[in-house]
Amino acid sequence: MEEKDLIRKLESIKVPEIEIKDHKKELKIALLSSDYFKKRNFFQVFGRSLAVAVPVLALLLFLGINVIEPRLAEANALKVAMSNPEIKKLIEENNMVLGEVKVSGGKAYILLNSPGQEKDPSIRIKKAKDKEIEGAIIEVNLEQKQVTRINPIEWEEVVPLNDNDKEEAQEIVKENEILKDIIPKEANLEKIKSSLPQKIGLIEKDNEVKVVPRPDTEKKAKVHYSLEGKKWVVKVDLDNKKVEEIRYSLENQNFKGRNNQ
Repeated sequence: MEEKDLIRKLESIKVPEIEIKDHKKELKIALLSSDYFKKRNFFQVFGRSLAVAVPVLALLLFLGINVIEPRLAEANALKVAMSNPEIKKLIEENNMVLGEVKVSGGKAYILLNSPGQEKDPSIRIKKAKDKEIEGAIIEVNLEQKQVTRINPIEWEEVVPLNDNDKEEAQEIVKENEILKDIIPKEANLEKIKSSLPQKIGLIEKDNEVKVVPRPDTEKKAKVHYSLEGKKWVVKVDLDNKKVEEIRYSLENQNFKGRNNQ
């Protein structure tokens, strides 16, 4: 038989299909006995769903109590403060802003302070007002939705200046050429006190919310002068050794100085 005839004969042979019954049986048993095909009763389904739901509910509850609720209280407190006529006046007349809010025992405490000033080499000269405050802590009753107290911040009681700071503040004022044209040499030095900086915060201590300096809080001073009923208050930046602002109060009201506002 030639090679071609042999190949043709082999290709024409029909191979019978062989069913491996034992293999199929084992495969069926394995699939049916797996967890996927097992029937679950109500308690198994509920238990597995509960195992997933409980952590989620716990997380939502935690977020609601510790994150969402305090934020809502803070927003409500700010809304109450902004609607108060006296606070509106303080903000407008003294260029102030509402800052940090701390919620404690059904009350909210809001920091009222001047915004951070951009670096400006010129001296701000302003007329003093009858009632001036550098900053305050606003107390809001959250249940009654009203401002119950406005506590002016006395920074001298929080961070008083030492003798060296006071001497340095006085020297900075004396060496400033612009102030020599504004404050007479005969003016009396009344007092030197620490001035409220912008970088401050609130802290709860001994069931009371107090204002505190931040780690990078700048050191500032207010130098007070007077002469024959006239008054001048010079704000000094001790860290940068420069005069920032002068406020004046004069009897004749005819004072005219550089950058007068």
